[in-house]
Amino acid sequence: MADSPTPAGPSPRAVRRARLFWDQAHQDHRAARDKQRRHAPLEAAYLSVQAALNALSAVSYLNGRFQLPNFSTARMAALCVELDGRFEAILGACESLEAVQEHSPFEDAPDTAALDALGAASVEHSTRVLDAVRTYLNEHRLQERGLKERP
Repeated sequence: MADSPTPAGPSPRAVRRARLFWDQAHQDHRAARDKQRRHAPLEAAYLSVQAALNALSAVSYLNGRFQLPNFSTARMAALCVELDGRFEAILGACESLEAVQEHSPFEDAPDTAALDALGAASVEHSTRVLDAVRTYLNEHRLQERGLKERP
């Protein structure tokens, strides 16, 4: 398969896909932090989930995995643990991000204090995920192959 990693590293196509998801993870994370500052906690939480999913997808693509459970941060993190046991450190954060999907923007009387806490926790959890992925990319020298750090 042309997209499978080789001893020399991931294929150019896999690197392109991973770069797309890594860049999108940064955009989503930046937007989540902005929504949190603007007091839109549920939107911040949704964007935090998306940032985590995209970051974990980048790791998976680089390792030749393309059939992904990209609806579940916990399942994506479990796949990454198979690749590198150090991703176990973010399993709790990813499980916490799963709770975001239980909240609807259409609730009649949302508990604003609970939503504020959810938004803040989600941004924090997604930050942990992006930090773990960044460490993985740096340690595997994948930053040099086109996955450069974004501000």
